[in-house]
Parts: sequence; C-alpha cells; structure tokens
Amino acid sequence: MKKAFKVVYSALFLAVCAAPLALMPFAESNAEIEKKALAEMPALVSDGKLNTEFSEQFESWFNDRLPLRSQLLSAANLVKGELLTSPSSNVICGSGGWIFFDTDKKDYMNTNAMTENQISAMAVTLSLLQENVKSKKGSFTFVPMPNKASVYSEKFPSCYKKAEVNNYSRLCRKLDELNVNYVDMLTLMTGYKNDVDIYHRRDSHWNYLGALYGYNAIMESLGRSHKSYNGVTYNYEKDWRGDLDKLLYPSGGFMDYQYHFNIDWQPFSFTVPARVGDTQEQLEIFMSDKEENDNRIGTKNMGDAENKKLYMVRDSFGRALLPFMIDNYQTAMFVRTDCPEMSQVPEGGDMVYEIVERNLENLISTCPFMFAPERDSAPEAAQAGELETVCSDEGYAIRLYGALPDDIPAGDGRIYVKLSGAAGEKVFEAFPIYEKKLLNGENKNGFSLMLDPSLGLSGDYEVTVYAGGNAYKGSKASIAAQN
Repeated sequence: MKKAFKVVYSALFLAVCAAPLALMPFAESNAEIEKKALAEMPALVSDGKLNTEFSEQFESWFNDRLPLRSQLLSAANLVKGELLTSPSSNVICGSGGWIFFDTDKKDYMNTNAMTENQISAMAVTLSLLQENVKSKKGSFTFVPMPNKASVYSEKFPSCYKKAEVNNYSRLCRKLDELNVNYVDMLTLMTGYKNDVDIYHRRDSHWNYLGALYGYNAIMESLGRSHKSYNGVTYNYEKDWRGDLDKLLYPSGGFMDYQYHFNIDWQPFSFTVPARVGDTQEQLEIFMSDKEENDNRIGTKNMGDAENKKLYMVRDSFGRALLPFMIDNYQTAMFVRTDCPEMSQVPEGGDMVYEIVERNLENLISTCPFMFAPERDSAPEAAQAGELETVCSDEGYAIRLYGALPDDIPAGDGRIYVKLSGAAGEKVFEAFPIYEKKLLNGENKNGFSLMLDPSLGLSGDYEVTVYAGGNAYKGSKASIAAQN
C-alpha cells in the first residue's frame, strides 16, 4: 500500500512539474500579463561567435512564456506573503493586511542618505524654479509625497528600525532655510491617518480621500481661492486593485476600498490629447494604473473657475489630484517628468511640483528647461585650479555644464558661472546638477545651465565656475551666433 502511494505521489508531483512545459505549445502569450515586450529567443551563435550569454537570455525567454506563470507566482506569494509574512515580489508584508514597496525601507531606515551637497542641490534647484515662477507673477509650491511606510510606520514590520532623520526631513529643513514654499505632506497625512485610511492598504499610493486632504493643502499653500468640497458625500466601495497586490498576485488577488465622491464636477475638455469624445471616460483612464499616454495632459474648464492657469509636474501620486485641479483652474497642464519645462509656466500661472519621497533624487537628475538667471556679480572666492566644462549648442539654448570635485564644500549650495569675452563679463547662476547622461559618470557634484539665445552672447569666452567658496577655471567656450 505504501509503495502504491509513493508511486501515485511521485507521478502527481512529476505531472504538476511537467504541466507548464506540456501546455507551452497551446498557451497564450504572457505579453499582457508582463506589461512589456517579451524576450526574444536567443541565438546560440551571434556574429560568427558563440553567444556566451545564451543561458541567461534563454532563461529570460523561457520565463516570459511559461504557461501558468502568473498563477504559480500568485500561489507562491500567497504562501510567502499572507501566511509567512515574508518579503516577496518586491513587496514587504506588514501587519493588519498592509503591504509596502520593498524600496520604502531605504528611506525608512535612512540607508540611502544623500550627501549634504545633494540635499543643498535639491533645495537650491527648487528655489530657482520658485524664483522663475514668481518673476511671472505666479505662485509656486513643492509637494513631497511621503512613502506609505513613512506615514503608516506602525504597520511596517518591527524588524526595520525607523531613522529619526532621513532625506525627506533634511530637505524640508533646507527648504525652510531658503524660504521655498512647500507642503509638508508627511505631517499633514500623519495628522489625518488616525481617523480614516488615507493610503490604500494594498497599493503604494494615497486613496481619493487622502488626495482631497492633499489638494486643499496645496491650494492653501499657493494662496489661491478654491472649492474645499467640505461635507461631500461618498461611496466607500471595495473595487480598487492595488499596484502592490498586483505584484504579489498577477493572477487574481485581493481588492481594496476606495472613496468615490458625489461631486458635480464642472464640464471640461481635453486640449491634450486632442479630440477626446468622452472626457469622463478618458479622465478615469488617466486616474487608473494603466498609465497610458499620460505624460502630458492638458485641460480647459468650461465652467467658472476662479484660478486661471496651472502647470503641474507630477508622478503617479498626482493622478488622484487631477479632478480637483481641473475643477479649480481655467486651464491646466499636467506633465509627468523629472525635467520641468519652465517656458510652459504662463504669465500669472501657478506651478505645483509633486514627487514621491523615494524619488527625491530625481529632482537633480537633469537640468530643468529654464534659462539661467543673470546675476550682478560673482561671489568672492579662492582660486582652486581648473576643471573641464562643456559648451554645447542645443538649438533652443546654449548649455554649459561640467563636474565638480568630489570633496567640494557644500557651502550655500549655489553655483555661479562667469563668462568673460566678447560681450564683456556676464554672471549666471547655474543649477547645482550633475548631468549623468551627458557626462557618462556617477559624480555627485556638478553644474548645468542654459543661456537665453536672445542675449546675443556669440563669440569666445573664458569660463570661471564659483562653487563652495572656490573659483575654478573652466574650458574656453565658443558660442555661435543664433539665427
């Protein structure tokens, strides 16, 4: 009897293991599940040589096409996550059914602490953007969105020790020093969380109620009149499929609750994308996790909105803010980017810059599209040697950029570039940003600026860079006449 049981058990085990392989010729593509282009079948010989990466490439090809993959992943994560509460699929399982992005632990424990130069660079960058908006008679506010673990730390596993200070708190202190307008969303969200859930339990983002609280704080920060939607009624329905839940359970999973407000929104139209028939249907797509063609969204309010124009730089957290902002501005442009286009901020228009805590470093990933402000003079500084600077004609502007020494003092974080030559002496303030893509490196200190072609700065120039109390002689810059 025992022998027969072992035979049957072994046969069933082998059948289960072999099922995916047996079904492979009949299975549908996993492309929809994977949300990406599937890996191509690799060649054993490439360009007349043996493909040394064949095994890794074949594994990728095989994994992308394995039948029942999503079901098997879901089953494995159910056991690991819900029963054993162990990390799986880039998700950390907390208490009470709360789950978190695995990357949240870095900010939570401050294991990704930035240098003082980086913190200063972010604050100075935001101060320059604010200066630009104010010069156009508009209002600016920065919106750092806290990670879910930062708000619901009591739900995060106790094996992770929460740091008292991290990049978020350090940046906020620096913004206070530079008088940069911002909304301390961590303090705001923490103040509301004890009464109701303002983040999803199975999604990395806030829910619509959290977004409503955030919207009111943003408008107050801008100093703009706005609808508060006080006393609005809502339906609380279990119909939201969270992004974290999808990571755990690509096939099936658990639904989350969402607030659906009973608000009579003012009619509006989309200017980007053009020719949208059903605006509400398109808005729901933009507010979903589909993230289809949502890099630029332009709207025009057909009602009586008090505020004129909005330019909002956002990430996925900004999706839930869309209907509130559309309802309160005559025109609005929502751009999903790490590189703001300041020329798109209209005269008298407002700018909101929203970014989640885990992506704060993206603030200084590349120089914003903004002409460098001219200053009266360069600061006093000690001569500190030479450095290589690059001058390139981008068509719309002349870009000057370069790397700074690793050990440069943080100072006030501001960097100035003096051009001495054909047009006399001109001093500009640069963004304290290291252009990784252009310089092909990982240096954390650098500068980048764009010169307005209308200044007529054609000719040859000596370049001096002022940073951290030091003056560096840069490479000569030749600027061609602009058409």
